[in-house]
Amino acid sequence: MIAAGRTRGTLAVLVFAAALAACASRPAEHFYTVSTESSVPDPRAAAQRVVVSPIVIPALIDRPQLVVRTGGHEIAVLENHRWAESLSLDLTRALVNDLRQLRPESDIVAASASKSQGSEQILDVVITELLSGPGPNTLLEASWVIHDRARDCVNQESFRAAILTSAGYEAIPAAYAEAISHLAEAIAKTIPDRPTCAGN
Repeated sequence: MIAAGRTRGTLAVLVFAAALAACASRPAEHFYTVSTESSVPDPRAAAQRVVVSPIVIPALIDRPQLVVRTGGHEIAVLENHRWAESLSLDLTRALVNDLRQLRPESDIVAASASKSQGSEQILDVVITELLSGPGPNTLLEASWVIHDRARDCVNQESFRAAILTSAGYEAIPAAYAEAISHLAEAIAKTIPDRPTCAGN
C-alpha cells in the first residue's frame, strides 16, 4: 500500500511537471492593432458629414492571424501573432482617425456610429491587397467611392502604395497604419468641400 501510494504520488508530480514544461515551451501569443486611440470630432464645427462604411478587405487577410507573403505564390499565417479585433473594423477606425486629422472641417464618422442624414456623403473603401513581404515592403492597393445617399453624385478613385517595412512581425501593424495614413491623404483630396455635386 505504501509503495502504491508513493507510485501515485510520483506519477502526479511527473504529470504536473510535464504540464509546466508544456506551458513554458508554448510560444507566447502577441496581439496588435492598427488604429490608436480614437479622436472625437466636434460636429458643431463641421461643414459637412462624411460616413465611412466598414472597409472591405480580401478574404486572405480577413482572419485573426497576421498573414505575410513569403514568396511569389506562398503565404504564411502567423498563429502566434494576431489582431486584437476584426481587421476590417480596426482599419476602418484608423482611416476615420486619419481623415479627421486631415479634414477637421468635416464631421468624419464610422457608419456603425452614425445616424442617417439626408445631406451626408458616404465613403466606401475596398482594399484588394494589403500584405507585407517578401522583403521589407508592405503593399497596399485600394479603391474608393464617395457618393450621396441617392448616388446622384459619385466620385471613384484608386490608390496604390508600397511601404518600407522594418524587420520583425511586430513592424507589420505599424506598416499597415502608415499605409492607411497614405490612403487617407489620397481620399481627403477627393472629398468635396460641400455636400452637393459640383455645379448643382
